[in-house]
Amino acid sequence: MKTDKKASLPQRDINHNPLAIIHEIDRLATEKIKTFAPPIPRSCQMIMMHLARKDNVTQLDLVHATRLKAPTVSICLQKMESDGLVIRHADEHDMRATRVLLTEKGRNIDRSVISKVREHEMNISDCLTTEERDVLVSLLTKIRENLLEENNHRED
Repeated sequence: MKTDKKASLPQRDINHNPLAIIHEIDRLATEKIKTFAPPIPRSCQMIMMHLARKDNVTQLDLVHATRLKAPTVSICLQKMESDGLVIRHADEHDMRATRVLLTEKGRNIDRSVISKVREHEMNISDCLTTEERDVLVSLLTKIRENLLEENNHRED
């Protein structure tokens, strides 16, 4: 049985298990993305990505959007604020709430990472035709929807 030094599973097991393939692709892609991601914890990266899409949100909004625990969000925001990536201020209408904005420095880092991630996404799918890429996306979406439905039934 052939085993790749970097692969986490023997090749035979990966080829016959869709979830193992998905996991291995995720692991390899994440490994590459780490080389150009900002040198901040993954939880802080999640917050930065959310703020880049929707700015001036409350800390509680970030907790819900990222599914991180409130103390984790608070610690990340302290670090990001000291690094000049975000600004926090009291909400004008609700003094109990703290709003968070991404600074220009934070936006520039996010743009740079997104550009590199998009380039990486194109490179990893260069071996596929447009039709193959469409089929792959369709199949992965179907698996994702099935898992979401299964998880929703479990929560009921």
